[in-house]
Amino acid sequence: MAYPCVKRNVFSLIPLLVLLSITPLSSSLSPSDKVTKAFLSRLCTEPNIDTNFCITWLISDPTTYTLDLQGLLDLVFQKTQLLGYKSLAAMKGSVRTTTDPTLKTPYETCVRDYEGAIKAIEEAQGFVTSKAYQLASQGAAKAFISISVCEAQFEGRADVPVYVTKLNLFFKRMCNIDRVFSDVLTS
Repeated sequence: MAYPCVKRNVFSLIPLLVLLSITPLSSSLSPSDKVTKAFLSRLCTEPNIDTNFCITWLISDPTTYTLDLQGLLDLVFQKTQLLGYKSLAAMKGSVRTTTDPTLKTPYETCVRDYEGAIKAIEEAQGFVTSKAYQLASQGAAKAFISISVCEAQFEGRADVPVYVTKLNLFFKRMCNIDRVFSDVLTS
């Protein structure tokens, strides 16, 4: 009890130390950081990202290593939007061409879900441009949820075409990357 003020001050620092210890290292990133192989590996190993998919997806684009983090964020949202439009076209085609009447309603639901997801991604792109990264992250999460609803339409069915499962899976992975990369800039 010789130094009660030391004990009191140390205990008041403990919550701050705990908060600092759980803050991701990525909080030191800025939109102007250049994308390198090591930098991309670091981003693609963030929680909730399929690392192999992320790295393969991004290194396949020759512009990736010419960008800064802001440009990379723009790129991932653009690529997600593009896959959203391709998936929407595939779902619309499936509505028209399916011979299985029990698949028609799930396809129609997915058309609406992809329309909503694309709208959310497009809104998020505007937030990226204006550097409102938290809102961009929320837009990506909203798109992810829309496609999860689409995906749920086919749960437990053995007759779902492989391309439908892959499109939904890839779109959700891309939405996760959009969200996490946006979150990196909000911390």
